[in-house]
Amino acid sequence: MAEETTTNETPAKEKKPKLPREGPILKFIGPEGASKILVLFAALTIILQGNTAFWANGVNALPIPNGLSIFCGVMLWILGVILILMIGIIGFGIPTLKKIEIVEKYYNPIVIMLLGLLVLLFEILSLGNALLTPSIGIIGLIIGALLGAILLVIAAILEQTKEKQKMKPSKLVCLVGVIIAIIEAVVLFAIFPFTFQNYWDGVISIIVAILLLLSMYDRIKFIPYEWWMVLILGFILYGWVHPLVQFGTGGTIVLISFILMLIEK
Repeated sequence: MAEETTTNETPAKEKKPKLPREGPILKFIGPEGASKILVLFAALTIILQGNTAFWANGVNALPIPNGLSIFCGVMLWILGVILILMIGIIGFGIPTLKKIEIVEKYYNPIVIMLLGLLVLLFEILSLGNALLTPSIGIIGLIIGALLGAILLVIAAILEQTKEKQKMKPSKLVCLVGVIIAIIEAVVLFAIFPFTFQNYWDGVISIIVAILLLLSMYDRIKFIPYEWWMVLILGFILYGWVHPLVQFGTGGTIVLISFILMLIEK
């Protein structure tokens, strides 16, 4: 009788099947609609303002760090991130992170307006010790600090009236920018001590703002209301009228309207 051979071979371990991937961990999608584009600009501005509030007005404030500005900086960072999540430009491939996308459901005019008012509060408080300096120039400083809140308010109005808009979103945004630029130009005239540069910048800004207003009037043909004209005049306002801030708030908003004009074509 033949001897049975025994083997000590162990069965190979079964490989666990790989779970199919749902897609990339992060997916970026461009915002659709004028209001979401404005909210995106606002969110980026608010995050930048939070950085300035935290470091320049807070940690590095003299003679001692300003705790209120530090707190406002952190809150502006958080609000900026929430706004980015609300407009749905980031998609998550991980099921756990997908729960964050529920924030998109709260994108509506009322929530945008409420967040705008909240941002407005933190933007003003974040100025810290600068608010303690009594001067007409503080108006220009405050206007420069409110860019994020202004954009959110405009976005809420556009979202609320998108079904029955008589004016193109780009033209409404441009109009708001021109009005703010005129206010900034007036502040330039009122800043003490008054200098020839203030006078020069103020006069140029008023002239450019009037040209922009005339271009919006359809019957006036010698100044075309075209994207390239809005770009030129908006850039002048952006760089020339900026009382106590680096760049003009009104000019920045006009440049944003130029981007909306390109999208509308």
